[in-house]
Amino acid sequence: MRSKALEKDFDDILSRWGEVLGQPENDVTRDSAILRFELTFEVAWKLVQVLAREQGYEVNSPRQAFQRAFTMGWVTDEEVWADIVKARNTAVHVYRQEYAQALYSKLLKFYEAFKELQDALVSET
Repeated sequence: MRSKALEKDFDDILSRWGEVLGQPENDVTRDSAILRFELTFEVAWKLVQVLAREQGYEVNSPRQAFQRAFTMGWVTDEEVWADIVKARNTAVHVYRQEYAQALYSKLLKFYEAFKELQDALVSET
């Protein structure tokens, strides 16, 4: 059974991330955008895990989840998703000002990838 609560969480978090990306950049909005990226990532991979399992696929990690999303046609740019996984893994383990700035500069592209996933999942229902 599809987790409606998880879908709603994904939609809400993605929307809030989009809001902060629309704000002028400063230390607070940058850090907020990075945190919301991390939250969106966590909810998205868990949602993909649930949906993949509904279709008979075992998914046990974020990397596997997004690879499955690619093979299912829910996302189209495998390289961007590999970058997203790498960025998330670095973001949660290391915080340096220069890394935060470099990550922030990629967030709009990452956000667009998550929007593509959201659109694909909506069309699945």
